Amino acid sequence: MSKLPIDVPKEKLQQVRMDMFRKVQREKRTKKRTFSVAIVFLLCLSFLFSIRVSPTIASYVAKIPGFQQIVSAVARDKGIQDIIDNEYYEEINVTQSKNGLSLTLQGVIADQTGLVFFYDANASFDILKLNLEEVQLFQGDERIEGAGGGGDGITKNKTHISSSVEYDFLEPFDYTSKDFKAVFHFNDKDKGNIEITVPFTLQNEIAKEKIFTANQTVNVGGQKFTITQIRRSPLEMALDIEVDEANTMEILSFDDIAVVMQDGELRKSKRHPLSKNKREGKFTLYLESNYFHDPESLKIIIGAVHAVPKGEDFIEVDFGTKEVLTKPDYFDWDISVTKQDVSVAINNRAKSRFLLLTDAVKEDGTWLKFKNATVSQEEQYEIETTQFEDYDGKAKIYINYFYNPIGENIELNIPLQ
Repeated sequence: MSKLPIDVPKEKLQQVRMDMFRKVQREKRTKKRTFSVAIVFLLCLSFLFSIRVSPTIASYVAKIPGFQQIVSAVARDKGIQDIIDNEYYEEINVTQSKNGLSLTLQGVIADQTGLVFFYDANASFDILKLNLEEVQLFQGDERIEGAGGGGDGITKNKTHISSSVEYDFLEPFDYTSKDFKAVFHFNDKDKGNIEITVPFTLQNEIAKEKIFTANQTVNVGGQKFTITQIRRSPLEMALDIEVDEANTMEILSFDDIAVVMQDGELRKSKRHPLSKNKREGKFTLYLESNYFHDPESLKIIIGAVHAVPKGEDFIEVDFGTKEVLTKPDYFDWDISVTKQDVSVAINNRAKSRFLLLTDAVKEDGTWLKFKNATVSQEEQYEIETTQFEDYDGKAKIYINYFYNPIGENIELNIPLQ
């Protein structure tokens, strides 16, 4: 296979992947934004059951505005229940209004890895046409780099939404100041863009990250990787992994990661297990937090490790001639290049359901800016389309996921004390 002499850019790739994954997930959630009264009722019943199990949560949640937000968060992330139980949630209760939309920032969960915003929005117009496009975070006047987007909301009626936003930092964050402002960028089909800025100040002490050096090496199908350290914070658990340089295959993904708690409960993947240093042989896997537990050891389960031969983890296209120049031998799906778009028709029967083609490098070795990604459904195919900035030359586009397990159902026991 011919290869372009292109170096992989080292910066900004994490932001690109996280933005793309969130955009794809938001598109898939569009049809599910309006919850029926029955679903909301069932969620509340589930949460009330947890309250019966935990009297601490019962007394604490009774004081928290925006009950539906907490219900939804606990339902999708077991670490949030620990946060509520240990009273780490911080109430804010600040309201700002603009163009007929009133937003109340009810509360925040903050640690070194990111923040979770819980908010209510009330409108004088039909709110079902309203989408949260982006959230920006500022400390004073300085913007904090990170990835944040609309969460899974509960729509109670046409004029009210109760929801949350996860804002993930690209690097561990130092809270030198606790004065912030969050800028919510909404878009309404009829009213256009609505930008609401909410200032807030954190009062609580920020929990310190717990770091444990693991250095446990795993051999999967002759390919080695090492879990170097485990970092635990209230919002998530991170497993830092380094891949052996002598490997003959390029590890693309670790699927279905989980940690088994002492009672058998699973803490699962929290966000997509990609790392800004993947092409340098480094991954960070993110799981639901067990920060408020202090087990003697961790039992880690990895559902599958996916890899492809080294040097065969990309496709090469020419945007000028709209041609596909090279692709791996194992890649038998149709690829089309139109303007600045690359589209792949993935058969519905295929086990690889997405590729995350977000990393592209020009002929001169510079990074080709990713702009957008969509997934559309046809009768036999899912069409994944990735759009890049205007460019009419050749580019190498990296495949960030492909179903090819070299090892499955891996269990590791790592002592923590």
